[in-house]
Amino acid sequence: MVISKDDFEKLQNADDATVYEEGTNPHTILQFLADNADKAFKPKELADATDITPSSVRVTLTRLKEKGFVEHTDGYWAVDEYELGTQRAALVSRQSIDSDRYQGYDRDEALKHAEFPPDRQPRDE
Repeated sequence: MVISKDDFEKLQNADDATVYEEGTNPHTILQFLADNADKAFKPKELADATDITPSSVRVTLTRLKEKGFVEHTDGYWAVDEYELGTQRAALVSRQSIDSDRYQGYDRDEALKHAEFPPDRQPRDE
């Protein structure tokens, strides 16, 4: 399948949040592995279980391993539950300061009322 150069660049620059976008191969595979965290699978088994082509499963697993979401040993793949939990927590933390998602949090307004130690003052932006 041919993709546009723009789509290619999006893939190159994708952040960890794409792992959590439903319908993507990383999300589908990671969700399956998380739901079966007590087991490890070969790529063919993952392909059969997720209806993702075997070649796409292998590429996706390699990317997930690079990001630390899965572990690989002797042809078997499993979710790294600790890293998955850590990554999810970090993503939620980043999102929690997003004013569009969390009832209008205003960083500048919060800084006006923040108490800082005498040796630490807010940065001028």
